[in-house]
Amino acid sequence: MEETNEISLQEIFMILWSKVVIIVLCTVIGGIAAFGVSNYVIDPTFTSRVSMYVNNNPNAETTVANINDINTSQKLVSTYIEILKSDNVLSKVCEATGLEYTAADVRKMMSASAVNGTEIFEVKVTAKDSEEAALIANTIAELAPEEIIRVVKAGSVELIDQAVPAKGPSSPNVLLNTLIGFMLGGVLSVLGVLVAAMLDNRVKDEEDLKKYYDMPVLGAIPDLESAQTRFK
Repeated sequence: MEETNEISLQEIFMILWSKVVIIVLCTVIGGIAAFGVSNYVIDPTFTSRVSMYVNNNPNAETTVANINDINTSQKLVSTYIEILKSDNVLSKVCEATGLEYTAADVRKMMSASAVNGTEIFEVKVTAKDSEEAALIANTIAELAPEEIIRVVKAGSVELIDQAVPAKGPSSPNVLLNTLIGFMLGGVLSVLGVLVAAMLDNRVKDEEDLKKYYDMPVLGAIPDLESAQTRFK
């Protein structure tokens, strides 16, 4: 009869139950390792943000919003963001802050995007120091209007919210990483136990003989040690 490595759900449960100590130990080790790396190895970073409003027609005499101006402002947001990321603008930001960063450094630290497809865009700056992150973000907001108008020759950019130093780190998320560590430790240990069981072709008892070979069992060697213990 052809050998098979199929395992029933009951057998899977029994295999896992027999190795429950190893599984629990690996789960705990995974969580502790993730907590240790997140809390003591990875440097925390802080994020500050500023938001600005793009006005396509700042000289309009009417106070009623024009849908065409709004649509144009929304389309200009992506252009304005690219201008903010230019070496020319970011070099001026580095000079104004007095920090020892290059334009390339600041570009890696910042991200900018439109807010929900509106004519408002947000600039986020992430740094290892919360004060530096807020300073860079506010400097970008301070220099943005003049630089954008200089390039585009039209429109205006108005500051909505200034950046404030973050009270806590934005990364790493210690709690989330710890939970993921617990989950990975548990999942990997379960998979390891099951794979080891699947690869184990040893015949350990009478049931294995019946399962793997189509031959009658004529006799079995008794476990004398267990029998002696039972009759004491």
